[in-house]
Amino acid sequence: MKVSVSWLKDLVEYNNEIDELSEKLSMTGFEVESLEDLSEQAKNVVIGFVEEITPHPNAKKLKVCSVDVGLPKKLSIVCGAPNVKAGFHVLVAKVGAYLSSKSLKIKLSNLRGVESEGMICSLEELGIESSNVGIEILEENESNIPPIGTNAVDYLGLNDTIIELAITANRPDGMSMVGIAREISTITNSKLTLPTLNYNVDFNIFNPKISDKETIGLDCIYSITYIDSIDNTGKTNKTIFNKLSSLKQNCINPVVDITNYLMLEQGQPLHAFDADLLDNIVGRKVIPNDFGIRNGKEGELFLALDKKEYKINPKIKLITCDDIPIAIAGVIGGNNSSVSDKTTRIWLEAAVFTPTSIRNSSREIGLRTDASSRYEKGISSNMTTAVSKRASELISIELGGKNISAYVNTEFKKKSISVNLRMEKINSVLGKLRCPDINDVDSNSNTLRFLNEAEVETLLSKLGCILTSNSAGWNVQIPPYRSSDLTREIDLIEEIARLIGYDNFDSNMPDPLEPGVLTPTKLVERRLRNSFTHNGFQEVVTSSLVGPDNTDENAVLIKNPLLSETSRLRTNVWDDHLKILQRNVSFGAEGCWIFEIAKTYKKNKESFVETNLLSGALTGSKRLSKWGEASKQISLDYFEARGKLKQSLQVIGVETIDKRLTDIDFMHPGRTSEIFVEGKSIGFFGQIHPSQSEKFDLIRETYLFNLEFDSLIKAATRKTNWTRIYKEYPTVPYMERDIALIHSKKYSSLEIMNLIKKSGRPLLENVDLIDRYEGSSIPEDAISQAFRLRYRDPKKTLIEEDINPIHEKIRNALREKIKAELRS
Repeated sequence: MKVSVSWLKDLVEYNNEIDELSEKLSMTGFEVESLEDLSEQAKNVVIGFVEEITPHPNAKKLKVCSVDVGLPKKLSIVCGAPNVKAGFHVLVAKVGAYLSSKSLKIKLSNLRGVESEGMICSLEELGIESSNVGIEILEENESNIPPIGTNAVDYLGLNDTIIELAITANRPDGMSMVGIAREISTITNSKLTLPTLNYNVDFNIFNPKISDKETIGLDCIYSITYIDSIDNTGKTNKTIFNKLSSLKQNCINPVVDITNYLMLEQGQPLHAFDADLLDNIVGRKVIPNDFGIRNGKEGELFLALDKKEYKINPKIKLITCDDIPIAIAGVIGGNNSSVSDKTTRIWLEAAVFTPTSIRNSSREIGLRTDASSRYEKGISSNMTTAVSKRASELISIELGGKNISAYVNTEFKKKSISVNLRMEKINSVLGKLRCPDINDVDSNSNTLRFLNEAEVETLLSKLGCILTSNSAGWNVQIPPYRSSDLTREIDLIEEIARLIGYDNFDSNMPDPLEPGVLTPTKLVERRLRNSFTHNGFQEVVTSSLVGPDNTDENAVLIKNPLLSETSRLRTNVWDDHLKILQRNVSFGAEGCWIFEIAKTYKKNKESFVETNLLSGALTGSKRLSKWGEASKQISLDYFEARGKLKQSLQVIGVETIDKRLTDIDFMHPGRTSEIFVEGKSIGFFGQIHPSQSEKFDLIRETYLFNLEFDSLIKAATRKTNWTRIYKEYPTVPYMERDIALIHSKKYSSLEIMNLIKKSGRPLLENVDLIDRYEGSSIPEDAISQAFRLRYRDPKKTLIEEDINPIHEKIRNALREKIKAELRS
C-alpha cells in the first residue's frame, strides 16, 4: 500500500518527521518497506516561458527556442515537439537535471550544429502519466501559472513523499488513506479531518440475478446507482489528478479517476458502467434487475479494459447485464461497457464480494488489480453504501451528474457489532505496565501497575469505538471500518497492547523456569541427523506442495491453491530428491548425497494418511583427495552406497535386514532391496531404473532410500534397544573356519547365513560372506559362495575337539536343507 504524505496531511494534523512517523507505524504493525521522495523527479526542473522560436538550420523537424527561466540570459533550447509555441509557459529541465523516469541526465549538448542548454519536457518524461501528446503547455491546464524560474515541483504535485506499507491480512482498513490517517491519529494523538460519510441506508431494494451464492455471502453487499447528465469531456480536478499521479495511478477520465480516488481514500473499490453501451448490448433500456452475478462458462471469452481477451471457466465470477458478461467480479471491468469521454450516463457499482471468490478469479486469469487486492483482504460491507453516496456527490459537484436512483440487494443487512470487554480480562492477559503514564512510556521504568479504566476508554475511543460502561467493564460498539477484524474481546485487548507497545508491558516468565529435556523420540531424531551429516550426507528440505499429477488417484488436492505448481500434497519425496541431484550435478558437483526427514500424504477413502519418512539419494563420489585417481568420474557401487546407509543407521542400534525387491517400477529390478526391521518391511534401498537415470540426466549408479521414520523410531526407542546392556570384553581368542558351497540361486545369502547361525549355537559368534561366484564352471541355475565362521567360548580357549562337532552339524544342515554341494 502506497501512502502519500501530503494527502495524509489533509486528513490528520500530525507534526512528526517522516522517519519518526515511519518508526511509529512499523512498531504498531504497519511495516514501512520504503520511502520515496517524489520531488527528486523534478529536481532542477523549472517554469519557463518560450519567447521566440526559429527553425533549426540543419533539421526540418527541430526548432530552436529562446526560453526565459528567470536568469539574466535566455536559454537556447533545441526542441522537436510538434506543439511547442512562442508565448506560452513550459517545463524546462536545466543542465544538470536528472530525469529518473528516463534515466537521463541533462547536459549541454550540440544537436545538429546548434547548442542546446536544456530540455523542454513533457509530463511523461517527468514520470507522470498523461494522455497529452508533446510537451506540457501550462496555459492548457492551469489558469494560475507559477512565476517564471520557480521550481516545477508544486505545479506537478511532486512536493510529496510516498510511504510504502506492508498491510497484514487482518487489517483491510489499512488499504486506504483514511485507514492510515486513523492509525496515525491514534498513535500520535492527532486530530482527524476526514471527509464526511453518510451511513444512512436510503437505497431502493432490488433483486440482482445472483446465481452463485459463494460470491455474495451473508456479510456482502451489491449496490448500483444510476447517474445521468454527466459531462465527462473535461479534465480531472487538479487536486484529484495530483493525488492519483503521486500514487502512480493512471488518470483515465474524470468519472474513472473519481472511482479510483475514492478506492484509495476509503478502501472501497467502485466501478462505473457506461449506461448507453449497456443499452446497446441488451438491445433495450437497462433496468436494475438486469444486473447479476454468475459463474463463467467453459471456453467463454471476455475482452477486458486492458484490451486483453481472457478465457473464462466456471471458477471465475462474472458481473452480467441480462446474462451478458460486463466485468470479472472484483477484478476488472469489460471493454464492452467502459466509460470514456463520451459517457453521459453511468451505472455505478459498489459491492463487497467474498475474498475466496475474488482470489479464485484473480488467480485463474493471472491478474491482480488494486480492487482485487482489497477484496481479497475482506473489506467491511458496512461502508459500501456510504462510499457510493460520496462518489455520487463528487460526480455531481465535479461533472454535473444527477443521482437518479440507487439500489441495494435485498439480502444485505447492515450489522452493528458490539463486544463485551472486561477490565479483569485485560489485566489478566496483558499483565502490568512498566510506566507511570501511557502517553509517556518508559521501558526502563521500575514502576509496575495495571491499566486503569480511563486509559482503556481513551485508547478505544481513539479507534472510533463507542463504549458503554457496565458492571464488569464495557459494551464496545465497533466502528464500521473495523468490523471485519475487531469481533472478539481478545481482539480489543490486542489493540490496546498494540497501541501502548508490547515492549512496555512487564514480562511474565514462569518461575522457576525448568530446562527442557529431549524425549527419546527427539533424541533418536537428532542422533540420526548428526550421523547422516557425519557420514557425508547433506540435509535438504523440500516443499510438501507440488504440481498436478494425473497418474496418482490417491493424491490430496488443495481446494484453493495459490498456484497450479502447488495444487496438491506430495505422495513421494524421491522425485524432488532426483531433481536436486540433477541440479547439483549440472552445476559441476562430482557427487551429491542428501537426506531428508519428510512427510508424504495420501487419500484413503474418506480420510487422509500422513507418513513420516527418512528418505535420501546418492550419486557420484565425495572423496576429499584426488591424488592417484583416474580422471574419469568415480561412482559408488551398490554395496558402497548401501554401506553408507548402514553406517548412518548404526547410531540408533537397530539391525536392518535386506531382501531382494523387484516390483518398484522406478527402481532397478536386480539392484533393489526391501529393508526389514524387527521382521517388518519399512522401505527400500536400491539403484534407480535406467529410464530414470536417463530422464534426470544422472549416472546409472544413482541410489535412493525410503524408510518409514516412525518404525525406525519405534524400534530404536523400544526398551530392549534403548536401555544399553554392556558385556565383558572376551579375553580368550576366537577360531575361524571357512565353508564353500554350491547351491541353487533360489536361496539368498541371508537365508543361508540364518541357517548357519541356527545350527552353530552356542559357540558360533559371527558369519560373513567372503566370496561369491557365477560362471561356466558351475550349473547355470547355481551359485558358489564362501562363508567365514567365527567360533568362541567366552570361558576357555577352544580346541579342535570343541569345534568339529558343531562345524559338522552346520555342514549337514546345509546338505539337507538346501541341497548344497560342499567344496570345503
